[in-house]
Amino acid sequence: MKKILIVGINGTIGKALNRLLGDEYEIYGTTSKLENTSENMLYLDFSLPESIDNFYSSFNFDHIIVTAGKEPQRNLNESDYTHILSMFNIHVMGPLLFIKNIANEINEGGSITFISSPAAYQGSYDPSYAAVKGAINALVRTLAKDLAPKIRVNAMSPSLIIDSPVYNRMTNDFRAKHINNSLTKTLTTSQQCAEGILFLIKGEQVTGQILHINGGLIYGY
Repeated sequence: MKKILIVGINGTIGKALNRLLGDEYEIYGTTSKLENTSENMLYLDFSLPESIDNFYSSFNFDHIIVTAGKEPQRNLNESDYTHILSMFNIHVMGPLLFIKNIANEINEGGSITFISSPAAYQGSYDPSYAAVKGAINALVRTLAKDLAPKIRVNAMSPSLIIDSPVYNRMTNDFRAKHINNSLTKTLTTSQQCAEGILFLIKGEQVTGQILHINGGLIYGY
């Protein structure tokens, strides 16, 4: 049975992936809390370089899915060095260093999948969030070339996900704005996100791509 590592397995997308893929793949997750580690839950904290350097698994993975992230929280006036640094550590620097360290331990024919966002194209009220999502798109294209032909690299870009922490904190008028801005006039479910990622990890000819699961939210870009 092929092995999948879900970085951020306890998040909205991570949980949906665990449910969808659990019967077909051997699933492993990560936790940023040492006390929660187990045989199938490995310690990894993108904000701590030593955690990345010391990451250890006794076997190779077939697919790595990086779902860990930091939600948009502060507009330009509210942003400070700590917030911006944390955003880049968790979304860009941490994942990049992690992939650098683990690339040789991914089985041939395997894949890496990141989570992007429409914010990479249309911006966000949190400028650092938009910036890191744009960086993820650039990383996908760069790493796809660097790791070819052994490993494929892609990203899935969802719109607002129903019942996610961001969704649950939103007022109804903000949710309605997201719906009205999409072509399908619907929001995205975590199941749809998981199905999109399953397509990416099974698509042997798909690499260097951003799969938009967002109802046409960025149509025209």
